[in-house]
Amino acid sequence: MTVGLLVGSGGLGDQSYNDMTFSGLGKAQHEYGFKLIIEEPSNTMESQEKALSNLFHQGAEIIVANGAGLHQLITKHAPQHPKKCFIVNDFPINNHPNIASTVFAHEEGSYLVGLLAASYSKTGKIGFIGGVDIPQLRAFLDGYTLGVKKISPHISIDTVFMTEAGDFSGFEMPNEGLQAATEMYDNGVDVIYAVAGLTGNGVIQAAFRNKKMVIGVDSDQDHMAKGHVLTSMMKRLDTSTYAEISQILNNNFQPGIKFYSLKNGGISLSPMRFTRHLILDQTFDLLQQAEQDIIDGKILFP
Repeated sequence: MTVGLLVGSGGLGDQSYNDMTFSGLGKAQHEYGFKLIIEEPSNTMESQEKALSNLFHQGAEIIVANGAGLHQLITKHAPQHPKKCFIVNDFPINNHPNIASTVFAHEEGSYLVGLLAASYSKTGKIGFIGGVDIPQLRAFLDGYTLGVKKISPHISIDTVFMTEAGDFSGFEMPNEGLQAATEMYDNGVDVIYAVAGLTGNGVIQAAFRNKKMVIGVDSDQDHMAKGHVLTSMMKRLDTSTYAEISQILNNNFQPGIKFYSLKNGGISLSPMRFTRHLILDQTFDLLQQAEQDIIDGKILFP
């Protein structure tokens, strides 16, 4: 069996979105012993077409496509290759017999992040930096805003998206992320939620330089600026990728949309190894109660 990975915007080494998927593939490869081929296309359709063609020519029978920027490519080619299985991460695709797509409850984890950021903030000004203005990232912002306003309606949220929908380079701009975050910190923001792939690494660097706080995303990024990453909202692409690959290799492929949330371990906050001592016990209790209330259906999201 040969598995092909189409890496999303930001590339491998982002310590975030793509690295989480690669981690799940590594676990599955260790267990099942398949051959893994990796292609890292740019954000152009021409580059993506070439990358997918390379995977086909090398015999990939399972294709893992990482990110919304690849959905058009997969929906175009999957019907032409009915014997191949496709796993599309982070974009809902239904009614294709050979495509399984994963979606995540971004708003659930972001709600918890909003509670934490608002409870921690000393200035009453917090921030949000998104990579690209797409619905998935709007879900992050919406959940974050609900959590913040639960603490106080008077806390302001400075919001920046690096690029507009369709331009996925917003996930690949660490220098610009550093600049955008620095401007926010200079304007009185003391906590920024960075949902921006590789761009977010620049935001984390800005937090370290300015001795402020940042909230990471997708993977546990707390170690990247110890004591300055308040927590990370982990989107468990490692868990989902391993689960979907395992189903295929156990002859139990199930196409359609797969939903990952707090309830099934698809979303979680990081352990806060370097910041737990900065968080009041009552805030920590609030987070734990809110998580349970979300799981129990007591907190609903539009």
